[in-house]
Amino acid sequence: MHDQIRTYIAEELKWDKPAEELANDFPLLERDVVDSLGIFKIIGFIEDEFDVEVDDEELVPENFETINSIAALISGKE
Repeated sequence: MHDQIRTYIAEELKWDKPAEELANDFPLLERDVVDSLGIFKIIGFIEDEFDVEVDDEELVPENFETINSIAALISGKE
């Protein structure tokens, strides 16, 4: 799951380095890899890829700070 998220972020968002350099605990929001539009793109990706639905109350920055936090959001829904 972490690798799928990493690959998506590296290919679709503002990451111009090799995907392998995007660590699971890299601060995505703090380092401007993910912005508000990026969060919505990630939501679309995880809903399609992992067949889960992200609820409105889950649209908080804490759920999108790192690859680990995104994976935890998904895991909590499976």
